Amino acid sequence: MDTSLFFLINKGLQNSFLDLIMPLLTERAYMLLVLIVIPVFSKERRKGLQVLGLCLLSFAIADPSATILKHLFERPRPCHILEDVRLLVGCGRSFSFPSNHAVNAFAVAATFSHFYRKAALPMFFCAVLIAFSRIYVGVHYPSDVIAGAIWGGAAAGLVILLHKWFSKRFKTNKL
Repeated sequence: MDTSLFFLINKGLQNSFLDLIMPLLTERAYMLLVLIVIPVFSKERRKGLQVLGLCLLSFAIADPSATILKHLFERPRPCHILEDVRLLVGCGRSFSFPSNHAVNAFAVAATFSHFYRKAALPMFFCAVLIAFSRIYVGVHYPSDVIAGAIWGGAAAGLVILLHKWFSKRFKTNKL
């Protein structure tokens, strides 16, 4: 099922527009998120800096923990083991499960969206595009990005819970 869905996305959805856009999304993924975050800082600099710090903390938890999971599961990337993969970027040397791009995008999107509800739709839309691009360009299975989204959301949830606990415990200004 995972391989069939992989090929449906990687080969079945192939078109010249996506062939141009998806490698850009996968290689410059965070530019999308930055475009959403920047306007916030012009309105609420102090809150924005605090939320940025929490997003960085989510990233700092999500990324290395996902790398640990990669070494635990040792799942080869589809571009290393499947024939006829349309590879639009370098295959990479690390393992496939979970997708760190998806983990990081969803960790940042979930954290940021918790504090800026109006930004939730564009943030998660960008995170989904980033995750989807990883399948389209041929370097991850769909289950890799789904697991990455869940893991990133869990990292964000942990950071949000810790923020709430510290805010209550030390009676700091809530965001």
